[in-house]
Order: sequence, then structure tokens, then C-alpha cells
Amino acid sequence: MKRIVADAFFCGAWLLPDENSSRADKVLAALLRGELELWTPSLWIYELANMLGSAHRRQRIEEETIYDGLGLLGRIRARHSDVPEGLTVERMARLAIQFDLSAYDAAYLELADRLRAPLYTNNARLGDAAGKLNLLP
Repeated sequence: MKRIVADAFFCGAWLLPDENSSRADKVLAALLRGELELWTPSLWIYELANMLGSAHRRQRIEEETIYDGLGLLGRIRARHSDVPEGLTVERMARLAIQFDLSAYDAAYLELADRLRAPLYTNNARLGDAAGKLNLLP
């Protein structure tokens, strides 16, 4: 099974009705069919839960949409890389500095690089970094 890494903002299109992305929809369909295995840093679920809560506070979505979204995430075959240690932390810091990324974004880049898996993102800076490391889908 092909492994991929996708950041929270790319995956947010699965959860927020006003965030449309045919690319994200295709990835979601492949994940639900079991054709892909999603790998993420552990922070991914917190970022998505925060995104849903923030959208609700801004009245972009109803409360029920939060629970529907969390239910969808539970149906996706996903592996979450736990808190990094040692060399992984150093690699993350080096990537953040090298590509002028936040530690959060560097966590996705480090994981994709470690797994040699394509990185799906809508973040231009993170996408540029992934491109330089030959990690774009």
C-alpha cells in the first residue's frame, strides 16, 4: 500500500464545506478505498480539531459538522508518528531553518522525508520545500 503524508490544511477540505479541493477529494476517496495509507505527525489531529472548533466559533459550520468530521477522520486508515526524539527532532529543526518553516510544518516535511512518501499540502512554502526534496506527489 502506498504511504502518503498530508498536512492538516490539505485535509481540512474534507471537513469544511466551504473549502473545496478536487485534489483533496481524490486523495480522500483513495484513502477510504484503502488504496493509500495516510501518515501524519501526531499534531495533525489537534490541528484538525482546532480547525473545526475555530470554524464553529466563526459560524462557518454547525456543531454537528464537527462530530461528522471527526467521524470521517476515524474512518481513514491513518498512522500517526508520535512525539519525535533525538535525531528526528534535530532533523525537524534543521529543515525548519533550511526552508524557513514553522516547527509544525517542518514536522510534516521531516516525516515525509523519513518515509520517502509524497507530501500533500496547500501551503506554498511547505510545498516549495517538499519540491526541493523531491517529495511532491
